[in-house]
Amino acid sequence: MISMEREAESLITAEMVSDCSYCTMVSPDPLYKTPVYCTKYSGSCQPIQVNLAACLTCGEYKKTPIRLNL
Repeated sequence: MISMEREAESLITAEMVSDCSYCTMVSPDPLYKTPVYCTKYSGSCQPIQVNLAACLTCGEYKKTPIRLNL
């Protein structure tokens, strides 16, 4: 049950992070260690791969306006 809760948290976090303006892609594989392609940490338009902890530390995903699917 704990692994299911962790997986759900990862999916929610990946969904939130994918709204970040610096995130270009999120890998669908939950076991991948660096699933996020980020341009902020690369310093250029070419993204580097980072883990979700880097995104949570950065916090840019919180500044992105929420998109409503109507």
